[in-house]
Amino acid sequence: MSQKSPEFLKVLIAASEAEPFIKIGGLGDVAGSLPAALVDYFKEHPDLPHLDIRLVIPFHGKIQSSRFHLEKIASFPVHAAKSDIPANVSFCSDLPYPTYLISGEPLPVDGAVYDSNPIIDGKKFAFFSLATLEFCRLQEWIPDILHANDWHTALLPYLIRQRDEYKSLFENTRTILAVHNLPFMGGGTQAGLTEMGIQSSTDFRLPKWARHMPLPMGLASSDRIIAVSPGYAREILTPEFGCGLDGFLFTRTERITGILNGLDMKIWNPARDAYLVSTFTKLSLNSRSKNKEEILARLGLEYDPRTPLIIMISRIDQQKGIDYALKALRNLTERKFQVIILGVGDPVLEDACKTMEEDYPDRVRFLQRFDQALSHQLYGSGDMILIPSRYEPCGLTQMIAMRYGCVPVARNTGGLSDTIVDSTPESGQTGFLFSDATPESCEDAIERSLNAYINQTTWLQIQKNGMKVDFSWKNSAARYAHEYLALLNLSQD
Repeated sequence: MSQKSPEFLKVLIAASEAEPFIKIGGLGDVAGSLPAALVDYFKEHPDLPHLDIRLVIPFHGKIQSSRFHLEKIASFPVHAAKSDIPANVSFCSDLPYPTYLISGEPLPVDGAVYDSNPIIDGKKFAFFSLATLEFCRLQEWIPDILHANDWHTALLPYLIRQRDEYKSLFENTRTILAVHNLPFMGGGTQAGLTEMGIQSSTDFRLPKWARHMPLPMGLASSDRIIAVSPGYAREILTPEFGCGLDGFLFTRTERITGILNGLDMKIWNPARDAYLVSTFTKLSLNSRSKNKEEILARLGLEYDPRTPLIIMISRIDQQKGIDYALKALRNLTERKFQVIILGVGDPVLEDACKTMEEDYPDRVRFLQRFDQALSHQLYGSGDMILIPSRYEPCGLTQMIAMRYGCVPVARNTGGLSDTIVDSTPESGQTGFLFSDATPESCEDAIERSLNAYINQTTWLQIQKNGMKVDFSWKNSAARYAHEYLALLNLSQD
């Protein structure tokens, strides 16, 4: 039964990274964009409680402090196994919601955001989680919703349900654990957790091997598990994608849902993108060809409007399917197309990309780097973008590509399945999907896209269909708001 909404709804989002402070991967986009989107959503719905949303992240040494107005507001001890560790909290007032950055000895100023040593990261994020809870206690600000993200903050829901000193304090707090990438569970961190005085889970539902890993510990304790797409929420319940936790997760099916990440529509806007030679909208797609012509000339490739340009903007690794995608492209070299690959990653696969360029110097370029400007330019130039991921929890690449009129050719998995429509141009087709992570399946989808490109009227319709889709954070914020209120048994009428 629903109850009357309170005057305030207190939400704390905890993450290991967040724009504009620090971004390593997609989590940084989410943690930086979702709070602001929620602020806007609640303002637009005056019938809802007043939202008091706050963000807390580690004060990583890589954060450029001079870019922000930061004020140290608290210092206190965090109790570890053998001694207390001082923690400091800095407050940032630059954003439309309060942001706190926690520092201390486990977060050295010269340390990486994510260390290659899992024990170091285990201690770092265990310290951060304990300090976050102590700060809430010190401020006498106890959230109604505690929204954690991935293994780095998954200890938060675990600690408030397992630690005696937190059980009563957070008794009325409801917890959400967002799963951005299930395989990354915090394996190898146990020694770091032990050093911080955190014991393994005794939950019999978890496999024994998972009881000392932060993500499974959090999954067993959270009131709600939110995967970053509906498709991924279904996939993690299967042996193929469940990473050995599918049996456990099946026992929590009623608590699992999926919400797509949103896209920053201001940053990714082809009508105003300063990186493009020629900006455009879905009503002026003819202007788009100037971008393709310029980038091909810059890279020493011949421009022919009849030759489609296939782009790949990706981390170069097995998960992203680069290995079999290259084989598929090689199998199709009798067809007319060009390829530009942008990214870094696995040295073996990077060498395979280099070999591809060496074997086909008149049609392939491999740009071995991360380049923000170039990624914008490729989205605004490519005719198709190949996304052959073996699994893809959500993915922003396909959303950006569609917004820029670049048609995705992608594996039918996770968030790719949720965002790409493979039907007919007349019924809303936005891209081409393939089922299996094999060269043959990928090859078939690429060939279908090449055939469709021949008919430019058809192709234009597919492009426009994709550009019409609203991938903004507004839709995602509405879903999260519903989950918050539902967890507190509040109505949203």
